[in-house]
Parts: sequence; structure tokens; C-alpha cells
Amino acid sequence: MDNTIFHEFETDRQYTADRLDGISSGVSLFMVSDEIRFLYFNRAADEMFGYEKGGLLTLTDEDSLCIFHPDYVDHLYREIISTMRDNRLFHYDCRILCRDGTYQWTNLSAQLVQQKEGGKLYFYCVLSPISAPQDTLIRGSHFLIAAGQEMDRQILCEQIEKLGGTCELTENGPDALELFSSSDEGRFDGFFIGSKMLGMNGFELAKEVRYSALPDGKTIPLILLVSDEDRENAENIRDLRIDAFLRKPIRRSDLFALLVHLTKK
Repeated sequence: MDNTIFHEFETDRQYTADRLDGISSGVSLFMVSDEIRFLYFNRAADEMFGYEKGGLLTLTDEDSLCIFHPDYVDHLYREIISTMRDNRLFHYDCRILCRDGTYQWTNLSAQLVQQKEGGKLYFYCVLSPISAPQDTLIRGSHFLIAAGQEMDRQILCEQIEKLGGTCELTENGPDALELFSSSDEGRFDGFFIGSKMLGMNGFELAKEVRYSALPDGKTIPLILLVSDEDRENAENIRDLRIDAFLRKPIRRSDLFALLVHLTKK
């Protein structure tokens, strides 16, 4: 990027605006002193997030950070400070607020192009839409896993953590029921239940949860791990109000699709 961009912006803003609006990718100009201050977003940047021309700049007029999801603000500052120190490009994946209230995953690629007396630093930034990083797909989601076979627990836990979620594990029905019963309302986003466990099988456990008076008993998503051997229990399964079934042996692709579906509901 031409390092004279901010000189041009200060002397002839219309010329600079026309020049940047001719770029097909989203572009912003911003300044950092004590805080971030956006100076311009081109037309492509506004369109990327569903705004009319000038919408992003108007939105950031009083609070420059309001367009960023709160989870990514602190890290953004750290990246900018590191860039100022090393005089390099920074690349940052974050979520930016769209006009419809959703957040779009976006890569920010910014370059320090001018530094002025008084500590003011000027950046040229390209904004590019990206897919959500896999390790953030179910971030914040917490699951309870009750399965008698260690392999089932291991596969479920590894995939949940790989996608950014967390889980608690039990290997028998009574322990799982006690843990669920003693937990705060809303603690779990889903309950994986294996059909074969000691003390209480999965069908009994699912029934105890679903027909209990516990706050989350009627609403928590129940996912039953089933195998071909469970066909004889088909009649019982229909009465359990199960939200989803996961066939064994567990295929990671099936589990991935199920987890993403559950957390989008």
C-alpha cells in the first residue's frame, strides 16, 4: 500500500474515498493513539456486513470497538501493539457485527503505513470474510457425557474439545443422574447417554432425566448412543423424547455435524 494514503486522505478526502471505493475488497483506514479510531470504510466493507454506504463509520463514531464481538477486543489491542513494536503486518481473525445483529467471521490484515509525532499510528486494513475457525464452532458449550465404554467417552470428549467446547464424563448411570440432578440450571447444553452402563442403562437414565421435575429435565437435548443391538429396545426409545441419535461405532463426521447442529438451535 502507498504510504502516502493518509496524506492524501487529510488533504483531499473525496479523492481518497473515490480511490478506495474502487477497490473490490473491504478496506478500512484507522488511527491508534490512546484508542482505536476508524477514519474510513470503503463501500465494499459496508456491503460485506450489510450496511448502507457509510454505515460502519457512523456506527463506530462514538465507540470504535462496538463492531467487534467482545471476546476479541483485548486480543485485537495486543496484536496492534505487537505490530507497532515490530513494524510488520498483522493478521487477526475476529467477529464483526453485521447490520442484522449477527457476527461475521473476518480476517483483518493491517499494515502500519504512517506514524506521526504525538504517538499517532495510521493503519491500512483489508477485511476479508472467512469461515469460522474450527476450534470456535461450539465455544462456550458444555456437555455431560455418560457412557460405559471408554472409547465412546474418549471420542466424544476429544471432538467436543477440538471444536472449542467442554465436557464432564461419567461411566455409569447413577453417577450421571446424581451429577445432572445436583447441577445448576443451564449448566449443560446437551447430554450424551450410552445405552449400556452399570447400575442404570441408558434408556433408564434418559427416562429419569426426561420425566423428572428437574429444571432442565424436559428441555436439555438428549443424545442417545445406539448400536444395532439396541433394535430390541426400539419401543422404549420412542417413549423417551430423545432429541438425536448417534450410531455406534461413532463416526467423527457424524458427531461433528451433530454438535454444530445442536449449538445452532
